[in-house]
Amino acid sequence: MPKDIDALRTITGSEFVCLERANFLIASDLEFDEYEYLIDGVFDYCRRALINAYFDRLPYPGPTINLFVFRDYDSYANGLRRFFNMDPISPYGHYGHSQKYLVINFDTGPGTMVHEMTHALMADDFPEAPIWLAEGLASLYEQCRAEGGTLRGDDNWRLPELKTALAGDALTPLSRLLAMSPADFRAANESLHYAQARYLCKYLEDLGILAIVYKDFRDNHRQDPSGARFLAKAFGRPLAEIESAWKRWLGYQNWQEDQYDLTTAQ
Repeated sequence: MPKDIDALRTITGSEFVCLERANFLIASDLEFDEYEYLIDGVFDYCRRALINAYFDRLPYPGPTINLFVFRDYDSYANGLRRFFNMDPISPYGHYGHSQKYLVINFDTGPGTMVHEMTHALMADDFPEAPIWLAEGLASLYEQCRAEGGTLRGDDNWRLPELKTALAGDALTPLSRLLAMSPADFRAANESLHYAQARYLCKYLEDLGILAIVYKDFRDNHRQDPSGARFLAKAFGRPLAEIESAWKRWLGYQNWQEDQYDLTTAQ
């Protein structure tokens, strides 16, 4: 991966616009006006908000992270083959942890970029984070709104599957979800695990304790790699009671496809 803006321009060629923001090198084949809004608007706002809320142990200057934003699926698939010699592993995008890059299909919306950027920032702030927290926090902000320099997760398309499982008593117990390895999380019921992790983080955010739990867990993770201890500490009660309250809260959540999200954020 390129380590400076000149190297990025050499790789991408004249059809891509390249910019540098903090430790991110960003290339895109979007129209310039749209690209400028995306980077100086959504990207910069969300990067600052996430760092201010959670990632206060990021190294400075941080390692170089390459972000490729492709205008649609065809450009995304072609770009993956051209720059990475690979086919898409997701229609949305992904974060390449070992090489520190993000690839985004912008046709899926700016939330995909925020999701993957959260992974990139957390990887340096809390590399030991378990899969439920890494995907839960990233998924929380794949649909969100801007509020006075902060981000707030909104209900999204993951909720209907979650409520169906709740009604059928088919949710994975939190004690097991929190202890899952990445392989188990992504095996059977992967989409449900994503939904549960997202909505557990949203529950904590709604109660105003998500950042508190995150930082306590990050700073003391050797005490409990699953994070259950830090949830119990924040609530002052055992995980089983937290789970019961979370399920009651889930019953009141609703989602509409036209809800406000970052596509209209300023």
